[in-house]
Amino acid sequence: MKKNVAGQFVGAQMVATDSGTAFTSPVMVYVTGDNGSQAAASAAASATHKGNGWHSYAPTQAETNYTHAAFTFATTGAVPSRTTARTAALR
Repeated sequence: MKKNVAGQFVGAQMVATDSGTAFTSPVMVYVTGDNGSQAAASAAASATHKGNGWHSYAPTQAETNYTHAAFTFATTGAVPSRTTARTAALR
């Protein structure tokens, strides 16, 4: 992931807790940067379902301004999922 750059995407596969099938409803996204405190994502705070349980989120520029960023996808009725990214400055 490019550091301090908007217009990127992260995603996670979500599974329903009651059936084990693909979870297709909207989910919330939480961001943890550089091992700091977790906070609700600032860009609408929800991920978009793309199909078959895959959810996508576009972090803001500020949410990519870390050396290490963790994006946690969670909601009632789904098993939480996390995607982590190491960032690199543009050259």
